[in-house]
Amino acid sequence: MEKLSLQKIKDLKKLQLKKYRDEHGLLYLEGETLISDLILEFPALIHTLVLTEDKVENFAHQDLPMLVGSEKDLEKLTQLRTPKKINAVVHYPTQKEFDPLQSALLLDQIQDPGNLGTIIRTADWFGINQIICAPQTTDYLNPKVIHASMASVFRVNVLYKDLHAIIAQNPEQTYGAFMDGKNFQTIPSEEIKFLEMGDEGHGISPEISKALSNRMGIPQKGHAESLNVAVATGILLQHMSKSNKD
Repeated sequence: MEKLSLQKIKDLKKLQLKKYRDEHGLLYLEGETLISDLILEFPALIHTLVLTEDKVENFAHQDLPMLVGSEKDLEKLTQLRTPKKINAVVHYPTQKEFDPLQSALLLDQIQDPGNLGTIIRTADWFGINQIICAPQTTDYLNPKVIHASMASVFRVNVLYKDLHAIIAQNPEQTYGAFMDGKNFQTIPSEEIKFLEMGDEGHGISPEISKALSNRMGIPQKGHAESLNVAVATGILLQHMSKSNKD
């Protein structure tokens, strides 16, 4: 157990920057539920716990390094509205190579961290173990994404690749989501291997759209202009997962 010094606070604050996170392969994550889940499921990924003194006893049985500071110290580190008393420095999740034999969710330039985190969490729920993002998609290791996904970013393999190359591997079983697409309920779930979703504001980019020969959509019953992309993804993944035996 070590006191959270001013120098340590400065070092931890640097983890808010992607460049520094990537350089060290470390994240600063906040909140008891998230940290407890990681300790339970991925203990080897915990680098250091960052706690207030009154929370040390909660983790006395864990053989983990600890940095202990005051609530005021942790306020200097938080990116949340309300600082948390239980936080941790965590190693990056291990990435695997893309497996073309498994089902995958393809994301084209999703920008909102909350949407991306919710999509990752939803994919985890429906048993989709790999997500392929266009390079322009927001960083899935952004703390806002991780908090929205809970621990799902550590279960789902998230990769950044050229989507054209992925689609080319199985164009017949790749479906893109479009407002004017064919009713998804009329498409047999076993035909859908790769599901492509676009950003909420702009949809699938014109470049990727040209590569997609299969278009599907969600029938509109009411008057809303559109669906939130995370909600739409959940609806389509539920249909896709009916035949997912990966």
